[in-house]
Amino acid sequence: MKIKPETLEKLRVILKKDFGQEVNDQDLHDIAFNLVNYYDALSRFYLEDITSGRTLIEPYDNVPKRQEV
Repeated sequence: MKIKPETLEKLRVILKKDFGQEVNDQDLHDIAFNLVNYYDALSRFYLEDITSGRTLIEPYDNVPKRQEV
């Protein structure tokens, strides 16, 4: 998988700003690759769920109401 150099540099800035991490080029590529694969897997799971015909979310009607003091 090829990731644009501009995208990698944006990720490098995010890692530095938000997490205080400075990473070398290989680690940056590995992190980007893992993120892309993670979100790819999430999207495949989501597509499988919405096309399965199953009920995905059960209503929470059985949760007791909070009692006031």
